[in-house]
Amino acid sequence: MDVSQRIAALRRLLEERGLAAWVVPSADPHQSEYVAPRWRRRAFISGFDGSAGTVVVAARQAGLWTDSRYFLQAGQQLAGSGIELFKMGEEGVPDWPQWLAGQLDRGARVGMNPEVFSLGEWRRVETLLREAGLEVVAVFPDLVDQVWGDARPAAPAEPVRAQPLEFAGTSAAEKLAGLRESMEQHRAGATLVCALDEIAWLLNLRGADIAHNPVFLAYLLVEQQRATLFSAPERFPAAAREALPGEVELRPYQQVEAALEQLGSRGTGLWLDPASASQRMASLAEGAGAELIVAPSPVAAWKARKNDAEIAGMRRAHHLEGLVLARFGHWLDNSLARGQLDELAVVDKIESLRAENPDYLFPSFSTIAAWGPNGAIVHYEVDRASNRSFGADGLLLVDCGAQYPFGTTDVTRTYALAKPSQQQRHVYTQVLKAHLALSRAVFLRGADGYQLDVIARSVIWQAGMHYGHGTGHGVGAALCVHEGPFSVSARKVLEPLQAGNVLSIEPGIYLADRFGVRIENLAVVVERGENEFGSFLGFEPLTLCPYERRLIDTGLLTDEEIEQVDAYHRLVEERLAEDLEPEVAGWLRRACQPLSRED
Repeated sequence: MDVSQRIAALRRLLEERGLAAWVVPSADPHQSEYVAPRWRRRAFISGFDGSAGTVVVAARQAGLWTDSRYFLQAGQQLAGSGIELFKMGEEGVPDWPQWLAGQLDRGARVGMNPEVFSLGEWRRVETLLREAGLEVVAVFPDLVDQVWGDARPAAPAEPVRAQPLEFAGTSAAEKLAGLRESMEQHRAGATLVCALDEIAWLLNLRGADIAHNPVFLAYLLVEQQRATLFSAPERFPAAAREALPGEVELRPYQQVEAALEQLGSRGTGLWLDPASASQRMASLAEGAGAELIVAPSPVAAWKARKNDAEIAGMRRAHHLEGLVLARFGHWLDNSLARGQLDELAVVDKIESLRAENPDYLFPSFSTIAAWGPNGAIVHYEVDRASNRSFGADGLLLVDCGAQYPFGTTDVTRTYALAKPSQQQRHVYTQVLKAHLALSRAVFLRGADGYQLDVIARSVIWQAGMHYGHGTGHGVGAALCVHEGPFSVSARKVLEPLQAGNVLSIEPGIYLADRFGVRIENLAVVVERGENEFGSFLGFEPLTLCPYERRLIDTGLLTDEEIEQVDAYHRLVEERLAEDLEPEVAGWLRRACQPLSRED
């Protein structure tokens, strides 16, 4: 079936159930950002395969809501499907609950699968639709699965491995003890940990159930005297089982529902995080008699504040990635001198360079290699249909990252393939100025990413331009490349930054049908001193990769910015040169030479 046929089949099911609309989010039962193929229902029903978006199918209309990273991609992938694109954040664009309120008659029933909506989001949407006179109906199993049928992929069950203490820095027993202290403060007899990266971090385990993310499908039920890990026991080798604290029992994944019902029958107070626990888990426990304690979990903040061992592992991973990128830069320059390349060749080259290191596991996301107009598609992913060939002209945007056993990387560089135009140099230099401004920022402890975002964004605004995505996101330590609870963006996420947080600094500018520029480093938040006004924090770079000298217009840089670039380049060369082949070290030395006002 094509997309229009799938939509038609779903509408027949809606009619049979007496439902006026069906909502298809991007999540899995753990509210993951990236999901295994089994839960890619939104991509199946719509044809749009970006990582974020919600599809709503009504009797006569259907819409996709996604953010600015995917406007161009979604427009291309929805063409001819009959699904309308709603650009979230644009003036005058309703969100999907508002759209439903305007489309449906009062009393209409809206179907949603409670397994793939967080408890907090379910309550928010239910309130909004009730106020509009609409009824939310919980339907499980999912109606899209009936359309998908036998072609729906199976649940993954990749092997689970132990994360050594030398990389984790803190034992699983210590982490569980800290969680139990928080449970006592909340007067909770149990807590169900649902977020996959939180489970992996708490238990010092890693997996590979979701592409690019070293996590495994599981629930973790923690009580005061014991804990139960619900997963697929057969994929735990002896080393992984032995790494579990003695009080942790391993049981099959599906048995979590029965365990929640047993908790409820005992009247146990169950703590659920409204952002990661699904409405289905909450309903099962509450229906059986459990007292729900709905409050944010502390685990996300603990995980985001890296300890010394985790930071050391991140530095080690970025050193290895720096060597890969230096070899890639050398290869790119030499290959272009011999003829044309294409985007897939860039992806393959980066992957082959990483694969030379036995510590390399897999990419931390799908590599973006975008030449010319494709660079304006923020989360472009090359395939054989979109693959562009290029010679020594235009701009090449490369956004890539890797997973190592001890750390996670994410870096973006924009390369000039020939003598760039003045417009390209102007745009690149404005992005560089924004990147440098935030990178050198010093801020009072307690400041959040919503406050810091404007440091970079205001530089772009002053140049009369704008970018729709966030300026920075948290990055896990040998975990997911995107993590909370903080965010450096225009979204009002007021979680303060803390020493030990690792985040990206990645402003960009995108000119549709022409080119895109993004510069991204990862940095760790560090102490910057204390005085009578308070204590201050700043950033230290983790990424080791030179900026593109050919795109820097030094006439637009201040003396402070030139020295900042030169100091960073000295650091890159000092850290990498001695571990590179002589010809690559020579390339790096030229890429890192001091800027001149004549550039």
